Amino acid sequence: MSVDELDSVESITGRYVHVDIGGVTHRVYFEENGPEDGIPLLCQHTAGCNNQEWRHVLADEEITEEFRVIAYDLPYHGKSAPPPTQEWWLEDYSMTGEEFAERIVAIADALELEDPIYLGCSMGGNIALELADWYPDRFRAIVGLEAGAYSPGFYIDWLDHPRVNTTEVNAYSCWGLMAPQGPDHTRRETMYHYEQGATGVFKGDLYFYSVDHDYRDKLDQIDATECPLFIANGQYDYLTTPEDGFDIAEGVGEGATAIEMTEIGHFPMSENPTLFNAYLKEILGAVTGDRGEDLPERLTPEDVGLETEQVKAESASK
Repeated sequence: MSVDELDSVESITGRYVHVDIGGVTHRVYFEENGPEDGIPLLCQHTAGCNNQEWRHVLADEEITEEFRVIAYDLPYHGKSAPPPTQEWWLEDYSMTGEEFAERIVAIADALELEDPIYLGCSMGGNIALELADWYPDRFRAIVGLEAGAYSPGFYIDWLDHPRVNTTEVNAYSCWGLMAPQGPDHTRRETMYHYEQGATGVFKGDLYFYSVDHDYRDKLDQIDATECPLFIANGQYDYLTTPEDGFDIAEGVGEGATAIEMTEIGHFPMSENPTLFNAYLKEILGAVTGDRGEDLPERLTPEDVGLETEQVKAESASK
């Protein structure tokens, strides 16, 4: 029996793609699952983390039946090591919105993705606004999770201080951002992912998140009739609240949709994957038109046929 016939071997595959970003070649790691001709769903992780956050979306057979799910490690994150042609150690890592958006589009181009759906969380949710403003013709739809027009206060020196155990501090700084209804083991796994980041990368990502990104007075620049924009924020996310999402949709106007995800915090795809995947299917159904009706302003477990205890039981089996 070949390994392909064993149920214990997952169908998720991991590869590297060489990406030209600003004239520099980066070796970018990505994992994917789903049919080659499926609708590309390009997944961006949170600040200082990597594509492991998306493993439950990659493994969801209902999603991968229709969508080609692709989750990458942004350069300097996870398995996407810094480019060998650059003396990157001579300066602190710090990322602007322009650089961030350029990297995402370059990865989509290198993978030759046609009309992908962009799906990003936290800093990946905030950059949804820049992508919708600057690259609306590159995506079928843009989905920002835990997104805000402005999220100040988190470009903090002690997140990269030599006297601080940043591995532990960075992880525990995320603990309070998760909803208490989530299963213990997936919330702990979310922290575990944060214990693996390279020194200085979390803080450098937060330069974009908390300093460079400010779209409060630019929302009317986004034409969401050209590329639909969806914002979905968790009930327990105090960094970028559901109200922040509704403000974005109101500021952008036609073509923009905001929803509140109840019983979810700042890391929906990893802290409570069973519940989030059910919510995500509703959003993807709205993108493709399969849902047949508008999304409600507030999604609850009951709306997607789940109860809190059922969510914990199903997540514990994965």
